[in-house]
Amino acid sequence: MFAEDAKAKTSLYLAIFLLFMAYGGRYTGIEPFHNQFFTALSWAYLLIADLLLFRLAGRSPLISAPLEFLLLAACSAGLAVIAELLNLRLEAWTYFNQSSDLSLRWTGRLLAWAAVLPSVLITADLLSLFNFLRGLKTRPFPVSAGAQAPLLAAGGVLLLAALIAPGQAWPLAVPAFFLLTEPLNMRLGLPSVLREVAGGLPARAIRLTAAGLVCGLLWNFWNQASGAAWQYQLPAWLRSPAHYLGYPLLALAAYSAYCLASWLRSGRTWEGQAWKLPGRQPGPYAGWAAAAILIISSYIALRAVDAYTVKFYLGWI
Repeated sequence: MFAEDAKAKTSLYLAIFLLFMAYGGRYTGIEPFHNQFFTALSWAYLLIADLLLFRLAGRSPLISAPLEFLLLAACSAGLAVIAELLNLRLEAWTYFNQSSDLSLRWTGRLLAWAAVLPSVLITADLLSLFNFLRGLKTRPFPVSAGAQAPLLAAGGVLLLAALIAPGQAWPLAVPAFFLLTEPLNMRLGLPSVLREVAGGLPARAIRLTAAGLVCGLLWNFWNQASGAAWQYQLPAWLRSPAHYLGYPLLALAAYSAYCLASWLRSGRTWEGQAWKLPGRQPGPYAGWAAAAILIISSYIALRAVDAYTVKFYLGWI
């Protein structure tokens, strides 16, 4: 417990430091905190939320299980890499005011990617502690094995539509990933939001959507105040503030993809819950292969973003 208390204090001090430097850089122009305001605030929020979860629940990813937190952050970065590579075709967002210093630019980008999934999941766990819809039950409905193929087909159709007509249909890629991953989770015996909802337990799904909306609002607010930022290329039928509805769907899709990735660890998540998988188990080197793929694809994504997605650099940073 002493070690956890020490880590909790370190998290608090680091969060205060990031808040102080981020807002100091924001209003005085001090670099790199003015340019990396979004990344600094993302991690300040993540540290504070994790600390609050630890104090209220007695356990949190970063303080209680740092290795699990690192794996969660790595999964978050991997999902962001997939999104960035897809964005080369979708052209859904662009970056501007990026630092011309490669080490600063890439470090800030990787840290921002790594904070997305932990922020959503920790926020959802915090909501559960405040009895947010805890114990809510609805009437169960069956989802047979035969329904998995149509769900996969629907997800494939939505993703194909987004790739064929990205200017008007790129937002369909978000629900497409949920529809593609959830049937696989159910088939592999992994944690599944759809299985819980079908079983009459919608609380987790609602908390995830609420957490996605909370994080999305914060991310957009910090992005508008940040030196380096992104800008969405929204289709005509999805203008602000309607695009905020995409963040709840993004949270569901990210959680579902995280659960699918847990197959590499026999269904184990940061919560310490090992699922008994009915099908084929991952091989002994599956995790190492996934790590190698993540490193290589991250490098490719970073290079591709610099070449195609960044629209404006700042030469003095």
